[in-house]
Amino acid sequence: MKTTIITIFIIALFFTISCKENDLSYIREGNSKYFEKKYRNAETSYQKAINMDSISFPANFNLANAFYKQEKYDKSENILQKIVKRETEKEKLGKAYFNLGNSQIKQAEKPMTEKDTENAIKFIEKSVESYKNSLRNNPNNNDAKYNYMYAKEILKLLQAQQAEQQKQEGDGDCDKNGDNKDGDKSDKNDKNKDGDKNNQNTEQQNDKDGDGIPDKVEQGDDKKQRDTDKDGKPDMEDTDSDNDGIPDSYEAGENPNKPKDTDNDGLPDYRDTDSDNDGIPDNEDPDALPKAVQISDEDAQRILDRQNKLDKDLQNKVKKAKARASKVKVDKDW
Repeated sequence: MKTTIITIFIIALFFTISCKENDLSYIREGNSKYFEKKYRNAETSYQKAINMDSISFPANFNLANAFYKQEKYDKSENILQKIVKRETEKEKLGKAYFNLGNSQIKQAEKPMTEKDTENAIKFIEKSVESYKNSLRNNPNNNDAKYNYMYAKEILKLLQAQQAEQQKQEGDGDCDKNGDNKDGDKSDKNDKNKDGDKNNQNTEQQNDKDGDGIPDKVEQGDDKKQRDTDKDGKPDMEDTDSDNDGIPDSYEAGENPNKPKDTDNDGLPDYRDTDSDNDGIPDNEDPDALPKAVQISDEDAQRILDRQNKLDKDLQNKVKKAKARASKVKVDKDW
């Protein structure tokens, strides 16, 4: 099972360009190590090439990939950020922004696991913008279309979780400031009972992997750590439980509390690698794949145009808010 909340398409793109023979030999050496999955050795070779030509696109791009494969996502992001600032070719920019989005979304996993919703949202927001920039430079990249749409769905989910957390914190403050401090024992007992019920409800709705499917549902009735794809990670911590490349959050359908079972075989789609039982694996079946993969270039452009309009509307709202608050001194002008 992939360890990411989104289908990652890392492009190990190895350009052959006219450069010094020594530079090219180091890049070739790094590529050879990369294909052998010796990513640390590949990193060393790419660094040698960069020492000879600091702005070499293939050396820097492939070094970022080598870092990514070693799960050094922050280092991968740093290199790609430098690439997109100096690169002018649209094809290269499209690929660099795409991998940049992948590195950023991977960095959201740790704060998501630790329930640090605020930082998770920051990384997902950056990834959404990177995928959008990838599409701006290459509207034909279906992988970027999919990752862009999926990252936006994850962002919505995290924002909803954040709103719920803030609501719960607000409710807790109200309880602390309640007027009836000296209520009788029966009232206290009733409150304790209500608290127990609330705790039970919260426990039922826990969702460790943030895929929208409650842990209780993914765990099943046997109370064991169910692991559908036998990858060592239980379904409740796995965002693609059947390892078919399609996120659980998509396969669960509209009601994650009762996940969709297309072929009614008793196995929900998120645990079934052939959801409609047509003999075609879900990861190859157009009927099972997320529709975002198949959207047209026109649809992708319309999505971008709508997002740009929303961005402009937001900027206008911010400007109006600043105008109203012009007499108020602030420390930061965000």
